[in-house]
Amino acid sequence: VMRLPFFRKDRFPPVLPAHLAVIMDGNGRWAVNRGLSRLKGHREGIKKAELVIDYCLKRGIKVVSLFVFSTENWKRAEREVNGLFKLAARYLDNTKDFSRRGIKVVVSGDLSRLPQELVGKIERAERETSFNRVMTLNLCINYGGRAELAHAVNEIIRQGKSAVSEKELGEFMYHRLPDPDLIVRTGGQMRLSNFLLFQAAYSELVFSDTLWPDINEKDLDGFLNIYEHRNRNFGEVRDTGKTIDA
Repeated sequence: VMRLPFFRKDRFPPVLPAHLAVIMDGNGRWAVNRGLSRLKGHREGIKKAELVIDYCLKRGIKVVSLFVFSTENWKRAEREVNGLFKLAARYLDNTKDFSRRGIKVVVSGDLSRLPQELVGKIERAERETSFNRVMTLNLCINYGGRAELAHAVNEIIRQGKSAVSEKELGEFMYHRLPDPDLIVRTGGQMRLSNFLLFQAAYSELVFSDTLWPDINEKDLDGFLNIYEHRNRNFGEVRDTGKTIDA
């Protein structure tokens, strides 16, 4: 079980991630443990996504990426997949609420396999929130890190380029967002599961045993406190008084 460092609510950490990315794992297990349908767990998961978004708005975090549906999630039961898409479409209907809070919505992923109704909601949400500047909410739907890299390479080929730098490769990803400073995964698993593979090169990683629907503000305080106490070298050797080699 991960033990979170002490965090005082009256003292926000002076170092915040500009981009927080979250693998929201554990919805299905949370529901099954309570004798509920897995879709009920996903509904609870949306409520916690809203809690995290509001929390990040209060803390001044500028970009939040949420792993909603992966390219591997098609292996799940058709009923669950269809239910997830309906929940996502309903959530994306809230464009006025996004704009009221200054949230710009973008969606990362291959939209070609998604239901047309959902694609229409995605396009509308991106269009109607495009001028908002308080926060960018990146919803990763039918997203895979390897698929995003393949997408980038295909775009490079289509434009007739024979070679690109690492920086240029990043410009061909689904969206030109800053790399995540902190990636949090709930639900007890300790892997990235094909999430933001290119962008995660120097992200700080935090893994929690807590199932996503059980996440609360105290957990979020702890994640930020862990991030505050990490020494981010980016490969350099810095004289910080700490004996950290990597």
